[in-house]
Amino acid sequence: MIAKKQFSIARLVSIGRRRAHRQIPMISILFLLLGAAGVAQASAYSANQLSRPANPQKSPSLDQILDNITESGLDHQGLDQSNLAIDQLVQKANQLMRNATKERNKELAGKNPNSPASQVLGQAIFTLTNACSYLQELKELQNALIAVQAPAAGAKADAHQICKDLNLQFKAVGTDLSNLKLSIQSLPFPQKIIADLIIWDMQGRLDSAILRIRQRTLQVGKALKLESELPLEAR
Repeated sequence: MIAKKQFSIARLVSIGRRRAHRQIPMISILFLLLGAAGVAQASAYSANQLSRPANPQKSPSLDQILDNITESGLDHQGLDQSNLAIDQLVQKANQLMRNATKERNKELAGKNPNSPASQVLGQAIFTLTNACSYLQELKELQNALIAVQAPAAGAKADAHQICKDLNLQFKAVGTDLSNLKLSIQSLPFPQKIIADLIIWDMQGRLDSAILRIRQRTLQVGKALKLESELPLEAR
């Protein structure tokens, strides 16, 4: 009886994996991407890329991009390197959002436009949008520091307004993540089990990456003497 029950569960999960071969990898990529404040990459997506022709110029991994964002110096060269890494991360997130939108449009055109998968993908797109907005605001704050160090580098930005926007975006991303996890609970049982396993496996990496992005923001704010304007409350 136990063996039969285990077989049934295994078969159910197997069926769920086949049905979720698009939606679940999309969710897994999302959580890894968000691990960089909105970011990293899932193994399922990486595996799919192995079948494609190799790119002669190897692009940096998402871990390397995160390192470049958070560990670069606060001088002009380091800030430029961090800003470039932010652009790379946002580019990856935008591609992911395009893929998620394509999959969601298929769900919306199906028999059940309000399916749980459609709602999860919609929330994922919304979450990534706010995460990208946060990263862009961080880039603007770093540009403000560049302008202070080298006034000829460009027009001075309104750092005080950037701080306000960063605080709002930080809270928004935290709320989005909570809502995304709640929406995942509405998935059919097999998909929910797989998504829960993905979240459990990635939660530590996600929290660590968000903390690193937060600390980078505070470092730049401190260099601009604006640390008091960047409380960035915990999620």
